[in-house]
Amino acid sequence: MTRRSMAGGLIPAGDYRLVVPAVVVWLVSLIGLFGRSDSLWMIVMAGGAGCVSAAASVRLGWASWAAVSFAVVICGLAAVTAGALAIRLDARAAHPLSHIDGKARVTVTIRDDPVTLDPGARVRVRVDVHAVAGRDCRRIGAELTGAADDWAEVIPGQHVSALVRISPPRGHDLMAARLSAVSEPRLVGRPPPHQRMAGEIRQRLRVLSARALGPDASGLLPGLVLGDTSMLGAEVRDDFRAAGLTHLLAVSGSNFAIVCGAAIVGIRSLGASPWVTAVVGTIVLVGFVILVRPSPSVLRAAMMGMVGLLALVGSRRAQAMPALGAATVVGLLWWPELAVAPGFALSVLATAGLVLWSGGLRDWLRDRRVPPMLAELVAMAVAAQLATAPVIAVLSGRFSIVGLLANILVVPVVGLVGVVGTAAAVVGAIGGPDGFGAGCAELVIRGLGPELWWMLMCARVLGRWSWAAVPVPSGLVGAIVVASGLALVVFVLHHLANLATRRRELDARVPGRGRDVGRVWHDGRRDATPAPAARGRRLLDGPGDHGGGRRTVRGHRW
Repeated sequence: MTRRSMAGGLIPAGDYRLVVPAVVVWLVSLIGLFGRSDSLWMIVMAGGAGCVSAAASVRLGWASWAAVSFAVVICGLAAVTAGALAIRLDARAAHPLSHIDGKARVTVTIRDDPVTLDPGARVRVRVDVHAVAGRDCRRIGAELTGAADDWAEVIPGQHVSALVRISPPRGHDLMAARLSAVSEPRLVGRPPPHQRMAGEIRQRLRVLSARALGPDASGLLPGLVLGDTSMLGAEVRDDFRAAGLTHLLAVSGSNFAIVCGAAIVGIRSLGASPWVTAVVGTIVLVGFVILVRPSPSVLRAAMMGMVGLLALVGSRRAQAMPALGAATVVGLLWWPELAVAPGFALSVLATAGLVLWSGGLRDWLRDRRVPPMLAELVAMAVAAQLATAPVIAVLSGRFSIVGLLANILVVPVVGLVGVVGTAAAVVGAIGGPDGFGAGCAELVIRGLGPELWWMLMCARVLGRWSWAAVPVPSGLVGAIVVASGLALVVFVLHHLANLATRRRELDARVPGRGRDVGRVWHDGRRDATPAPAARGRRLLDGPGDHGGGRRTVRGHRW
């Protein structure tokens, strides 16, 4: 399935064999989450029948293994995905939490940071329920809402007991129920040490940001570095949404690519071997996952960040698309509900854009004398923005006119804020709030003031234009409209770039093309009136043989 050229060069050559299995797993997961478990068991039987038929055809000599291997992989993955999801759905239906209507005391484990709901009086948090009405049960996921004053400070990993009102789940996921807390949480033990450490680092960064920066910038920095938007003002949030910069306020694959990439570049610059570099990169990745909370969305972002980082390494770009396909398959098999998560779709598409287009766009910019680092950053922003625009249009019903410009304007400072801000968060947690580490981190955070001001100004100026975003048809129609418009623009720009490249090659290939008329005329006169000695030599040399090869005079060869 490797192609030398696809769609006129818009899709570079690469190994796309894992794309089809990833799409199949995604589709089967969607069928299972939106349909019934009976349909999943039908897929299991159909996939098993396909594998058996392929094996029988090879056994009987009707086909070779090379001819049926890809079909066996597709059928096998479909059957495995459907079977695993059907077992999970049946277990959810048999769970005690699915048969309780009313109130009950539950013991849960906090899975993620609480999310504030409008108007801010309540929060929502994902939990794992492992005891109902005092009886232990199989751990299963649920969604809990409670008063912000009581539940806003819970930490992932904490075991909490509370009296809740149980309601049916929203559907289209593996949640067993919706829980509405009617009592304060009662802590059962302490959270794990790594979660306590991460909580202290996040809290210290909020404190130091409030000391060193203004109100808007102090709420923005924790969001850019750790995805912590608890201090972000509503006005700043609206400006970033209108300007198409909301993705910067969530932990995404780009955060992992920036932080891990900086660590890898630093260790390689010191002359470390590839093995040492790989170990350091893995340690940084695991540490950053712990720092920003190991929730499913963060782990998904970590997988995509590593794929995006692989795409940025020129010698490994051919392996980036297989890595993306493998990460998608593993993520969907482990967390089937990612199939309906908008963040997962945006991460996959953004990473695919980086893999497919960032390299060619970066080289195109470099050929036009754009500095290498700036070309890399602009290529990343443009590729990710173009790839995710259709999905954003489906989710919001609007297409951001200024989104691409805003991302290009802020991309030079995003990497700096991410790397320096992460280092400041770690250093600031050393010692007390007024100690040496906190003082150094506060000075570093003050140094990020101009970069944060620039991002706030770009979001404020571009996001408040009346035409910053235009409405598009809702649903699939809007995605098709946006995708078609962007494809047309990309095709035109690609065609114009090819024409410019051919024109430069023609100028370089044709002698005299592009020189002034006077030089051409004088050169022509010199060529037309050769010197006498040259005329004599030309009589001895044969036509087309002026370089000292064989000579002929009157048909005789010397």
